[in-house]
Amino acid sequence: MSDVESVLRKVLDKVIKQIQYNNAKISLKEHTSAGQNYTSTLFSINVTAPERDTLKLFAKVANVNGNFRKIMNIDLMFRTEQFLYSDLVDVYEKIQDDHNLSVEHRFEFPKFYGGESAEGEETVVMEDLTAKGFQTYNRFLSVDWEHAACAVDCLTRFHALSFAYQKADPEKFARDAKRVETKKRDLDSPILKEIWMKMVENTVNVVKEEHKERLTEVLNNGSTDFYDFKVPLSTTVLCHGDYRVSNLLFRHLDGRLDPIVVDYQTLHSGSPVADLLYFEFLCTDAQFRKEHHYRLLDHYFSSLTMSLQRLGIDINEVYPREVFDEEYKTMVSPALIITMAVLPLVLVEAEQAPHMSGIQEVNQMAITPCERFAERYSDLVSDCIDWGLI
Repeated sequence: MSDVESVLRKVLDKVIKQIQYNNAKISLKEHTSAGQNYTSTLFSINVTAPERDTLKLFAKVANVNGNFRKIMNIDLMFRTEQFLYSDLVDVYEKIQDDHNLSVEHRFEFPKFYGGESAEGEETVVMEDLTAKGFQTYNRFLSVDWEHAACAVDCLTRFHALSFAYQKADPEKFARDAKRVETKKRDLDSPILKEIWMKMVENTVNVVKEEHKERLTEVLNNGSTDFYDFKVPLSTTVLCHGDYRVSNLLFRHLDGRLDPIVVDYQTLHSGSPVADLLYFEFLCTDAQFRKEHHYRLLDHYFSSLTMSLQRLGIDINEVYPREVFDEEYKTMVSPALIITMAVLPLVLVEAEQAPHMSGIQEVNQMAITPCERFAERYSDLVSDCIDWGLI
């Protein structure tokens, strides 16, 4: 039995006792993340017991070692996800209940069964969403409009809950926002600086010749802007922090596309546009943006307006359109820097993805950007220049 499996079985013993699945039998199946998860070993779980329905669960068990765990602040990531499921979900569910939101207009969280927060054994156990008909979207493909609009609607429901939480209990919201604020960390260590410089060189090389100088200026602000992308501007919401199609699942339900969001390890206090930009830059290609860029921004704002109205909040009092537009412009350069760092990992082929359990140092995480990244990133830089945003 592997170490991660041993850790998981201890957590499952507590879960089964709590839900009273007496004389239960547990079967585990370990999954490769195929480039979709870089901090955990993933398992699907079947729990059977006499006279009880089979319980289908999904678990993530931390599988990061060495200096990489410290540099990437893995402990905080798992504590953050435990905080969301143990504390924040109850707050948000009460807000939604108090406003009598319909199923269609609620933000849905996966059912959480339990976990472990001890260092090196961090574990999250939740329902297996695939058993309810949810499916992932191909991370290599640009999102289509149907899924993009659905994802944005879901995102605005999530952001609206922050505004409602702040209105209902400003002191507690401030404490929770402080709890998940991003701490400024620089790139001064020799290893990180070397990796960063190599990333910048590789990225500048993929863009059009006439854009290289401008992009170099943007990327040279890397340390500052990387941090700036994760802090609030005019207002504070609790951002997902990794809002992309790999962290959403979809199903068709009652004639509509039904989404659900997973992986809250990067939850942080920040600007609403950070999640929107992250989604657009990591999940769309040039053709999508040509057809839908301005439509996407309008859709986010109109959807947020309606999500706030359902919670008794006037968007013009908390986040008017002119502020939203200005913050979007402000965050474009930091978003390009974040995309430079994250998109190669999103688009890496499964066989080229780093194996977390074998990584001891952060430089082992570096991968050579693929052709898919080169095309997507070059097109993105061209679009930002054409929009007059960099």
